[in-house]
Amino acid sequence: MTKATTSILLLALVFSITGCADKTPENESTAQETQEAGWEVEKRLTKTVDNLSFSFPSEGYAYDKRDIFVKECMDALKENCARIELSEYTDPIKITFLNSREEMEEEVGMAASGWTNTWTREIHIVATDQFSPPIPHELLHMIAMTTWGYPHEDLIWINEGLATTTEDFCNGFTVGEIYRYLLEEDLLLSIDSLTGDFHGQPSIISYHQSAHLVEYLITNHGLQKFEELWKTGFTAFEEIYAISFAQLAEEVKEQTIATYPTPVSIDWEVFQEGCF
Repeated sequence: MTKATTSILLLALVFSITGCADKTPENESTAQETQEAGWEVEKRLTKTVDNLSFSFPSEGYAYDKRDIFVKECMDALKENCARIELSEYTDPIKITFLNSREEMEEEVGMAASGWTNTWTREIHIVATDQFSPPIPHELLHMIAMTTWGYPHEDLIWINEGLATTTEDFCNGFTVGEIYRYLLEEDLLLSIDSLTGDFHGQPSIISYHQSAHLVEYLITNHGLQKFEELWKTGFTAFEEIYAISFAQLAEEVKEQTIATYPTPVSIDWEVFQEGCF
């Protein structure tokens, strides 16, 4: 080993020791000051796939299932585009997964299972082993509202109804089966309740009733008229569909009974607790 080499190694060792000596106390001091000032370090995992940016907690159920949920988001994006006959959707969306409704309330002010903000292009989703995360539901909200615009206040029911059509089952029952049960038990809401005070109604009824009506409108009258209604408002319903809503409700009733002659048996007390 040459003298020059020895000098270089000694110099490197000195810098290394000095660096370590300076780094640890400084970091500890900075961390303590930061904590005393009320700041906290949060660790999250982020990933971007095409136009979707994901944020996951660093531990918990959402973290464990992160790859599955990313795939579900990508699949839901394609399926929802097809649902409203959109060739593609390329707007950037940030999707944040959370471990609990408590975390959701801290983030957005509501203890919901899903939350969509079309203005910031952000979606928040709670992922637990207690229920399926509403991935397709929230993504369809985002796609529809940023493509067609935000529907009129009296059309919250078709906004939520459309998003709910993405959910195949609730406690083992289809939207059609649930509507048939509501029809049999005389639990269906009036159109005034749906258009005037949607969020003031029992959500287990309002969401599924609206979803069945939306499915009927699109299947039997086409997406073009549905989009026109979305953009125009409920007051234009008769002009667009050439029938009154009362007539439509009767059509839906007849078809539902024909499709499901025998109503399903539902434990209503348990069912009202929500979909699991």
